[in-house]
Amino acid sequence: MAVRGARQMTLSDPRIRLISMLVVVGFFAATILLSVPFDLGRSGRFPHRADEVLGPAHSWLPGMGGAAGQLAWAPLAAFPLWEEGARLGRRGETVRARRLIAEAVRRDPQLVDARLWLANDALQHRLYARALDQLDWLYTLVRPARPQISVALAQLAQEPAAQSSIIAFASRRPLWRQSVVSELLRSNADPALIFALLGGADGRNGSTLVGESSLVATLVARGRYDQAYLAWVAALPASALTSIGYVYDAHFRQLPGALPFNWTLANSPDASVDFVNGGGLEISYFGEKPAHLLDQLLVLPPGRYRFIATAHSLGSSESSKIGWTLFCGDDQTRLLGKADVPVAPMPVSRGFAFAVAADCPAQRLSLDGTPADISGAAEMQIRTVRIVNLDSPG
Repeated sequence: MAVRGARQMTLSDPRIRLISMLVVVGFFAATILLSVPFDLGRSGRFPHRADEVLGPAHSWLPGMGGAAGQLAWAPLAAFPLWEEGARLGRRGETVRARRLIAEAVRRDPQLVDARLWLANDALQHRLYARALDQLDWLYTLVRPARPQISVALAQLAQEPAAQSSIIAFASRRPLWRQSVVSELLRSNADPALIFALLGGADGRNGSTLVGESSLVATLVARGRYDQAYLAWVAALPASALTSIGYVYDAHFRQLPGALPFNWTLANSPDASVDFVNGGGLEISYFGEKPAHLLDQLLVLPPGRYRFIATAHSLGSSESSKIGWTLFCGDDQTRLLGKADVPVAPMPVSRGFAFAVAADCPAQRLSLDGTPADISGAAEMQIRTVRIVNLDSPG
């Protein structure tokens, strides 16, 4: 039953026309969302001119006026302000356009095309902090465009004038930082820049970013061991920092930390290596073939050292041997020292002295099994390992 005095809504009713217009505008805006954000970074550098990104969308953006009339019907509406701002921007009245569009996104934070305009306006004037705030919104609102936005941001991060703003912003956005770092790794960017982005992280929550693990591997592959080690330390939770030394996790407590600066256990058909509750490693080597058991990459400065390992046998330890070796990096021709694990029912310490030269920036500590002439199994428990600096024992 109709309410008395109610006005019948027809196609000529201004409200119907407004709703129809908003539906059409919504369709055009959706078209913009699918096209404009994906243009970011296509030119091979981050665009600093608004028309480089907005150019393809100009024909879709309404701008024939009528904002005042729409605001009369809906005084708090955001889209009429964006519409008028876009029109003013195309006429070159940037200051007025910026104010209207900023108010539009304040009223409607999800007005994506308006945020894109503000981001590019800020980039055009080298206002990087403002641009990043808008791009952060775009990264959140337009999920399909995240890869393209990440590529563009990685390109922007390589501009010296923008780096301080991006590093500060990355410290507050872990997910955003991870995607940008991943793009920088793929683009073979300067590792110093990648490390600066990761080094800006606030606090430690125990979670290792994919980008941080990839960065460590990339730096190691490039021979930048000091930077790789610092990036690895930056990813450790606070609870693990007290276990950092010449050898990490020297008591084999299965502490967190990515490879290669943590223990790499190499189980195989010829041997098994397992952590023991409370600390230690239990090793069963079957003695039929040579077997690599575990290793860790070290970054020792030049100097004189002594390596010491404590272990004992577990009943069945026959002629096969398990022994430690230390090489300069992965160069198997530069042996720094070696020592066999003792066969004894009680814990026994054994090791070797060695020296690290200035041209040996990283060292590989390994434990391997070697079969004897007559094959026999060996079962051991490694309790602890440590390295002492002989030049400064304290």
